[in-house]
Amino acid sequence: MIRTIQRDSAGGGAAARLGAWLDRRAPLLLAATIAAYIVTFAILSGLKLAWFRQGFDMAGNEQVIWNTLHGRPFRTSIFAFMQYDFDDGPVLLELPLALLYGIYPSPYTLLALQTIALGLAAWPVYLLGRDLLPARWHALALALIYLLHPTTQHINMYEFQLRSFAIPFALGALLFLRRARLWPYALCLLLMMCTKTEAGFTLVAFGIYALLLRRRWPFAAIPLVLGPLWVAVALGVIVPRFSQGDFIGSVYSYNQILPLLTDPVALIRLIGAPRKLTFVAQLLGLQAFLALLSPIAILALPILALSLIAPDRNVVQFSLFYQYPALIYPFLLVAAADGLARLSGWLGRPPAARARWASAGVAALLAIAVVANLLLGNVVRGLAGNRETPERAADARAIIAQVPPGAALGASTFLAPHLAQREQLYFFPGNGSYPLRYVEERADYLVADRRPGGARPSPEQIQERDLLERFIQSGGWRLVRQAGDFVLLQRQR
Repeated sequence: MIRTIQRDSAGGGAAARLGAWLDRRAPLLLAATIAAYIVTFAILSGLKLAWFRQGFDMAGNEQVIWNTLHGRPFRTSIFAFMQYDFDDGPVLLELPLALLYGIYPSPYTLLALQTIALGLAAWPVYLLGRDLLPARWHALALALIYLLHPTTQHINMYEFQLRSFAIPFALGALLFLRRARLWPYALCLLLMMCTKTEAGFTLVAFGIYALLLRRRWPFAAIPLVLGPLWVAVALGVIVPRFSQGDFIGSVYSYNQILPLLTDPVALIRLIGAPRKLTFVAQLLGLQAFLALLSPIAILALPILALSLIAPDRNVVQFSLFYQYPALIYPFLLVAAADGLARLSGWLGRPPAARARWASAGVAALLAIAVVANLLLGNVVRGLAGNRETPERAADARAIIAQVPPGAALGASTFLAPHLAQREQLYFFPGNGSYPLRYVEERADYLVADRRPGGARPSPEQIQERDLLERFIQSGGWRLVRQAGDFVLLQRQR
């Protein structure tokens, strides 16, 4: 009995010493962790590009930023309904991004900037953890959980996504709201709004949360006025003025909001789809459902609602593995920390007891994060198993080198990101958003892969291959160069 007590005491003492050591070094460990993340994922996302596994979003976003740098703000050539990148409103952040991109114009620059933004977002997560949880090492673990989150890493590896930049601004806004610092709070709200129009809906949630916190009236008034105003101007004025057709209705869910509110049965049927319920369970389960105990979760509701009313065919909008939850999961993570603090207070009144419960909860959340990172589409394992062979990569680089600079060009998925620095770029074989007729009518050259998908192509890739062969056999295009499976065609005038 005495030996058991001594062992427990020794174990508790070791844990206490480890916690004290982590507390003393938490800021330094955080900085090292963020730096390691940025270096690692800048390399990994760059390798994915070099291995020809980045796709159309990488190319489309770079073309807009490249055009902006060269005096053609927001111009794009790829979309069916517009000449400006205003699919759901202007992304004003593209203006400063173009200046940074201009230091070294390259898709690798954009991937590095994206990684820096996602990595630095761990800093406000840590500071929020410091405000909510008893120990510094708890906050350090919370930042690590954010960096390990499958959505953080999948956004980082999935081409170049402007929503990545919303995350640090959103977390900064939450931090300054809780600390009652008005001007930094307002600046973060403004920057968040400059990333995507949908952030305007999140601003409304910020206003409601500010009221719950009983902050001074500007903390609530600014987002409650600015958010709806920006959504109205972006979707009601700018998009109709610069677009042709119904891009919002065919891709996004904004036009579904009012009809669904008047049809509860259709709303329940839509949001109750099994994939969407799985999505919600994953979002909450990764934080052990602790977010449900905190009002901070209110901030995640607007974009979660938009994800759930998305058409069932748009599966990327309710998946952990794409950019669309960017304004959902960070709030749920911080809400889970707040929920844990509340639960610890209920379970243990004395401060020491609350700290022990909080330590146990943080350790459990960290364990869940590690397991989820390994099992839910681990990005490192995915990259290692999905790359071109060195021979095909060399052939792709050889054919890219033959494309005339500045030529009006159609390009297939994995080649386009290496050729986006031009005014006229079109995607082959295209889809509803990226019309094939643009390649047929406007491109002077077409660069494509005769063997998309490798040895086991999907039906879509087989269709792409067959379409390319029809182009080659049509007589309207001349084969200029071939390197392995990759071809460069020139339109016959």
